[in-house]
This record gives sequence, C-alpha cells and structure tokens, in this order.
Amino acid sequence: MKDTVFQQLLKPITKKLINECVQKFNSDYDCESFDTRTHLITMIYAQIHQLNSLRTLEAGINGQKIGLKCKISRSTVSDANRRRNANCFYWLLEKLLSYFPKKKSRLIRKIIKVLDSTPIILKGRGFDEWAKAYANDQWQGIKLHAEYDLGLSSVTRVLTSHANINDCSIGQRWPIYRDIIYIFDRGYVDFNWWWEIHQKKAFFVTRFRKKTSIVIESQKEALSKTILADETFKFKNKTPRGGKKNLYSESLRRVHVFREGKNPLILVTNLHDLPAETIARLYKDRWAIELFFKWIKQNLRIKKFLGRSESAVKIQLATALIAYVLIQLYKILNKDERKLYLILIWIRCNPNINFRNRNRRLALSTNNRPTSVRRL
Repeated sequence: MKDTVFQQLLKPITKKLINECVQKFNSDYDCESFDTRTHLITMIYAQIHQLNSLRTLEAGINGQKIGLKCKISRSTVSDANRRRNANCFYWLLEKLLSYFPKKKSRLIRKIIKVLDSTPIILKGRGFDEWAKAYANDQWQGIKLHAEYDLGLSSVTRVLTSHANINDCSIGQRWPIYRDIIYIFDRGYVDFNWWWEIHQKKAFFVTRFRKKTSIVIESQKEALSKTILADETFKFKNKTPRGGKKNLYSESLRRVHVFREGKNPLILVTNLHDLPAETIARLYKDRWAIELFFKWIKQNLRIKKFLGRSESAVKIQLATALIAYVLIQLYKILNKDERKLYLILIWIRCNPNINFRNRNRRLALSTNNRPTSVRRL
C-alpha cells in the first residue's frame, strides 16, 4: 500500500528507533494499546492541525489513515500525557536532529550556531501547582533553549529548563565543537565559559558589558560609517566577582557598531582575522533564531496545552519540535523549494493524499539544494 503524505512525514521515526526508545526509558510500562509510538503520532497530529483541546483531537484523529492501530479517546491521551516520561520524546527529538547535515554559512565558510532561549509562560490552575516554585521575578513557566544553525536555517539542539535558570548556566552545559562560531547575547556573559570555548578552538561573538574593566592594547577608530572602532584588549581584573578567578588571559577583540537613533552596539569576539563588518553582520544574523521562536509559536501548538501537568507541557513542547524537525526533513529529502509554513499548510490540508502522486508534482529547485542527509 502506498503511503499518504502524513505517513511519509513520519518515515524518519522508524520501528527500530521507537524500540530503542522504549527499551531505554521503559516508556511502554503499564500501558495497553496506547504505546509510545501511538502517543507520539497522536501528538504530532495535534501539532500539525493546531488542535487546542482533547475533545477536538479525539473527533479529528479517529478514522484518519495515519497508521494508528486503535481508537483514540481523550481520557487515554490525558492519562498518557500525565504519566509517560517526557524524556523519551526529547531523546527521540535529539536523534531526529542528528539526521540534519552539516552545512557551512555562505557569509564565511564555517558552521555558525546561534544560542538563545524563549519563555513559555504558564499561569493558572494546574500550572501554578508546579510552576510557581520555579518562577523568576518576571514570569513563571518553562524556558525553551535552542541552538540554531544559520547554514541549515534550522534548529539543531534543544533543551528546556525552569524559568529561574539563567541562560548562562544552560550555555555551560552546551556541547562546544572545534572551529564552529557561536553567537549569543548578553545573557551568556561568563568569562570562564568564553575561555572554555576558546580552549576548544571554537569561536564566539556576543554583546559586551560597558562596566567591564579592560586594558586596551590597540585601537582603530572610524573605519567606516558602520564601524566606529575596532580594538584589541585584555581583562584588567583577574578576580572580578567576589574572589572568582577570571581565566581568560589572552587578547579579545571589541567592535563598536553604529546604530541609528541608538547607542552603539559593542561586540566582543575571539575572531581576530575577520573584517569588523563581518563580525557585525554575524551578530545581526542572530535574529534568525528569534524568527524560529516566532514561527513555532505561530504555526504549532505551544501556547495552549492539552494538559496542565509538568509532564504534559514538556511532552507537548517536545512533540511540537519533533513535528518541526519532520517537516524540515520532508523539505530536504523531497527537495521541496516552498517555504516551511506552506509545506505545513499543504500537509495539514491534504494528510491522506497519496505521496507518490504528490512527489510527481513537486517543483524542484536547481539552486541552493541542501546537502543530502543520512538515508533514513
């Protein structure tokens, strides 16, 4: 039997992958027919169709040709969202993200990653019971941390934390790889973490705090209308915060960028060979991760939740990101040149169309074709 478009979308989630997940997390313990695979497909269906309640999910999914072996009831989904370990879905997400190819940026022939986070605000009955304990001064909920690859135009790693965990603490847990450029904002200011990045032969570009004590080694002023100054410096204080030692002992670079109607943007980097204009452009391209956060909040279901327990919220976040990754892989493997949201809308409106008929009508692009990914 030929696959439908929705079934083709699920192709990367192989039986072998699901079995490995079940064995690792024992995620099918004490369940009857609503196993991990069925749970995952159900939640992906809810994400693709932006269903905002268990009642609409139950009405919409039953009878669809999407490979389910049992009838779905809202009470079963609710129980599974509350009881099943959310970590199994984040493990599946990490495996799917590993299918993406490595792709260098066109601006400079290096892999460029952007690190940032976005809040998922959770307030009200059901959320307050567990989220209030981890709230910060401004909001309560879960923070979604992401690594975004500018060459791929896609997220490549994801973590979640409570609201009171700062970005820098998560950054210190992030894997750093040689010869990759990491771009992040002022939330990731930790000189010793910067030194760790430098020691691993990787690079970074970030915002600089004005009150930091430094010693200027060299300076070039008014290089262009955009670049106001380009300096090299070293940190002055070796113990800047209550006796904590600053390990960063080598020279860094500080670039002052003009912004109309605002104070100059001051950037710091360990990239000494690139033009100052390129450093400014790299940081400007950091905005791509903000667009990613905006995309998933507008096109997937991560603002309204099908359950209010911590496990239910984390499962819905994980399956939203899995749906995003599956659409990206569908786009890459089928060389589909359309924008991602148009592919999502097409899948949403035509889940049961035969895939081969669709494949014959694909408009293939001859330019900018993505590198082939590992065969799934």
